[in-house]
Order: sequence, then C-alpha cells, then structure tokens
Amino acid sequence: MKADEIDKNFASDKEFGDETVIGYQLPCAPFSMYGVFYEDKEKRFMRIPKTVAENTSEGCVVLMRHTSGGRIKFSTDSDTISIKATYDYIFEMSHMPMTGSVGFSLIDETDGCELVYAFRPEQSDKTGFTASAPALKKGVRNYVLYMPLYNDVISLAIGLKKGSFLGEGKPYKNIKPVLYYGSSITQGGCASRPDNSYPAIVSKWTDTDFINMGLSGNAKAEPAIVGYLSSLACSVFVCDYDHNAPDKAYLEKTHLPLYLTFRAAQPDVPIVFLTKPDPERDKNAVKRRQVIRATYDYAVNRGDKNVYFIDGSTFFGRKDREICTVDGTHPNELGFYKMAKAVYKILSRIFDN
Repeated sequence: MKADEIDKNFASDKEFGDETVIGYQLPCAPFSMYGVFYEDKEKRFMRIPKTVAENTSEGCVVLMRHTSGGRIKFSTDSDTISIKATYDYIFEMSHMPMTGSVGFSLIDETDGCELVYAFRPEQSDKTGFTASAPALKKGVRNYVLYMPLYNDVISLAIGLKKGSFLGEGKPYKNIKPVLYYGSSITQGGCASRPDNSYPAIVSKWTDTDFINMGLSGNAKAEPAIVGYLSSLACSVFVCDYDHNAPDKAYLEKTHLPLYLTFRAAQPDVPIVFLTKPDPERDKNAVKRRQVIRATYDYAVNRGDKNVYFIDGSTFFGRKDREICTVDGTHPNELGFYKMAKAVYKILSRIFDN
C-alpha cells in the first residue's frame, strides 16, 4: 500500500495544464532566474559552462547539470501555482530525501520566508513530474521557486490561473551574489528541501543572491574550475573544499594557489575559508585544517585585510553533534542551520563594512 493511500497529505496534486491555467515555459520574462542558466545547445539548465566542466573532471561534467542554487523569482495573485519538470533521470540516493535531491521548494517571501509547497516526484516518476500547490494566500505575493540540489532539469514550466497578475518578483539587495565553492555539503547534501542548504539559508537571512558551485566529490581546485570561479562577479567568495581534497599533500598543492589565482583576479573581494565540520571522522583533519589556516595566515601576513577563517569543527558544537548529520558527515536541517549561523555571522560583518 502506498503512503498516499494511508494519509492523503502524502499525495502529490498532479493537476496542470487544463483550460483555466496558462503554462509559462522557462526561461521567459518576467520570471527572474538566479544561480543557473539555460543552455540551448545542451537543452537544459546548467550551473557551469560545458567547456569548463570538461576541462575540470568527468564528475564535473555530470554535476554541471545539477541545479543546486537555481532559483526562479516571480510575483502573482494566482490562487494556484503548478510546475511541470522533465529530467533525463532521477539521481537517487539512499541517504537524502527526494524532496531535496529532486524536488522544488516554493517559498513566499512577501512577509519573510514561508514554505508554501514542496513539489516532488513520486518514485515512479523517472523522467519528470507535474504538481500543483492549491489554496494560496490572496493578493499579489512574491515567490521564489528553488530548483533541485542533486538532479538535472531539462525543462521547467510554471502554471498560473488565467487572468492572474504576473510580475518579476522581489529583487535581492543590490549587491553581487555570494559565491560558494566546495563539496557535497556545499552542494546541499543532505538537505530535505532545496531552500535548506546552508548557502540558501544564508541567502534568506541576508536577502542576497548566491551562486552554488558545490561539486559533490569533485571540488578539487583544478585549474579550469579555479579560473572559472575567479572570473565570476561576486561580493564574497566562500571556499569550502576541504572534504574533497584527497589528502593533506593535495590540499597543500592546491589551496594556496587557489587563493593566489582568485586574489589576482579579484583583489578586493572578501574570501572566507572553511574547514570540514566533521574532523572526528578523519585522523588527518587537524593537519588539513593547518594547511587551510596557513593560507589564511599567509594572506594576512602579506597585508590582505579581506580574508576570514572559520574552523568547521565548531559548526555543530559539542552537545548533540550526533543529531546534526544524517550519516556522520552530511548535515541534516539542524546541521545546515548551524553552519549557516556561523557563515552568516561573518557575512554580516562583511556587508556591514
């Protein structure tokens, strides 16, 4: 027996595309798109140009299609909002719910940030799904649709009631996006919703755009990706790839060069260095942390006043550390919330200055 046969609240409303609904195929005006772009040649949404990904790693070629950090902003008074998404596949994982890996989150940011609906496929929906969020609040509301953390999206349509108002949504603060680079944790593994990765939470708290360059298992500071990161306009660069560096020697070989390359391209952009949040699971974590700290110290000693260091071992605290992750490594919502608090504290100082 299926869950929705036991409890109707588990069911996904699949109505979309009837004669009372207008479907908008994205990207299109006036919907505002952040964190991803649509590549006509690839016929899909992407985070990284294909040439950059191919020159980085085979894993990056897969992950360039994952839409982590992708958001669609719009405003409407429609009393229902539907989506229709198509995929090449569902990127199934045993330790992450499909609401986060494959699903979309609809957030109402008119009066803060309120979850409206978690659009998600059923396990049988292998190449996409359709779902509808009914009974929305009356009047014009500002919405953000967060795209999946661990899946490709070939096409996305948003359905609204005919005759309803449609606008571009509430803009972010007029500053450049925050750029994040790191491991599966940065990408969002294993948040239960796309808007609950730590970069997304910080974005909500600061009302700033962000770019998620989390590359699960493949954030290794290769020259191609470092060059690409250095070319992106951003207000802050959060560097968090400790987990994916194979060992201390690799980290020593790549971490300082990453800093030097980025700093040469963007001399005034603040850089925040993070270390892994689960050092107890790596006997070499202290030595790895020392490598990252050494890059920070090098920058400070040469007069760089725009560098910051966060010891990841402090993220979860000592009490109840075991309830901050799903598997000892990847954060759950509590873990991401605690990570976001630490990063937010630094970013608030930066933005205040």
